Amino acid sequence: MTGDLPPIPVDYVVGYAQSRATDSQRRPYVELIRSWAEHEGCEQAAEVALNAITGLSMSDANHMPKELYQQYRKGERAEQLIGIIRQLNDTIQSGEEMWTWAHVMRVMVDENILLSQVSINRFDAIICSMIPGKGRDTVRKHGDYRIMLQRDRSYHTFSSSHLAPQEASDKEICQQIAQQFLPILSRTILASG
Repeated sequence: MTGDLPPIPVDYVVGYAQSRATDSQRRPYVELIRSWAEHEGCEQAAEVALNAITGLSMSDANHMPKELYQQYRKGERAEQLIGIIRQLNDTIQSGEEMWTWAHVMRVMVDENILLSQVSINRFDAIICSMIPGKGRDTVRKHGDYRIMLQRDRSYHTFSSSHLAPQEASDKEICQQIAQQFLPILSRTILASG
């Protein structure tokens, strides 16, 4: 089918992708390598190539961002956290829920997973480091981060009243997202009406 044309090596694809000027121009090559790695069953090996294209270093269970609470930075909890973040990414990208990364940040701060003083730009980098091939700024630009303006206030204290419909909606969404983190939390989340 390809005649005398030899297969294209992954290194060539990486080099070509790196020559593209923007994340959106590099994204098809990231998707291509990720898809090929899944097809071949070597997703871990592909992370090096994906990191080379995106310019991001990837987090793993032994190398987690310092902005996370200590108990989420090593071992099984770190692995579980990475898995949860990737599941959240799938749900957010699919649009099957009204979740945004701003809501995820609110939950991670309020549930003591992420230190409260983390900037939105740093949050973007942290999340992207857990999702191979995730382009920079895709987290920072997905959601209304005004939800993070009052860092000393928790979504648990948001109103559920019809008199504050935006706050009630944010609270409901945060509660849904918090349920995804239940396997790694050291305490139970109480749903309030």
